[in-house]
Amino acid sequence: MGFCGGVKRAVEISRQTADSHAGPVMTWGPLIHNPQVVGRLQDSGVQVAERAENLQGEAFVVSAYGVEEAVLDIVRDRGMKVVDATCPVVTRAHALAEALVDEGYFLVVVGDHGHPEMVTLKEKLGERVAIVQTPAEARALKLRGKIGVVSQTTQSLENFRQIVGDIVLRVKETKVINTLCPAITVRQEEADKLVGEVDILLVIGGHQSANTTRLAEIGRTNGLPTYHVETPEEIQPSWFGADSVIGVMSGASTPGWIIERVLLKLEDIRVAVDA
Repeated sequence: MGFCGGVKRAVEISRQTADSHAGPVMTWGPLIHNPQVVGRLQDSGVQVAERAENLQGEAFVVSAYGVEEAVLDIVRDRGMKVVDATCPVVTRAHALAEALVDEGYFLVVVGDHGHPEMVTLKEKLGERVAIVQTPAEARALKLRGKIGVVSQTTQSLENFRQIVGDIVLRVKETKVINTLCPAITVRQEEADKLVGEVDILLVIGGHQSANTTRLAEIGRTNGLPTYHVETPEEIQPSWFGADSVIGVMSGASTPGWIIERVLLKLEDIRVAVDA
């Protein structure tokens, strides 16, 4: 549970940038997909811009997922210092994707439409890449020639496996590179184990967090009552029975202080049930 290495690094970089600059520090969209952490960063001077006209300040921090070159062009034109907090795993994945295209492969990327990590990759590679979110979308692709396959770093391992399996059987030459984040994959594997040991799965993390949503999907796919919460205030005592065994996991952008508050809330519920 708690921050993965890439998220921890991005948060630390943004805080250090705010501390070392007197003027405004900006990000394009949220630095990470956790509203509570983003709120604390805003309190410390890291502001979120959603529109180009709001990109004003002394420094600009690239989010953990990367950012489009078009945004960086605006930032540089306005004289802002660029501080790169892109997760190294994302940077590596994009470099491998670009290398496949340079080798003459048409690239299929298993990822979520609209996710910043996919938006930046699509901007770089244009018509040489297709992003598919589901096996059905992959099956609908008309593929020919050399096909390369990579993944959004926070994708579902099982979804990636299914899509790769379909593509490999349809074309003569396929090159697959596993660009899934190891820290995310480990959490998914642990979720697969946990669902067989508990009565209820509680997943803590931002509702817009892709990797957190994957963990909740694993619970629901296995028929387990599963609840995805951002904060302890969302937890309802009615979810739990007196003898419930509760499994607790968090996404990779969930801070320790929220996890601690959730565990305290669960303890309060347990005490009330036992009383």
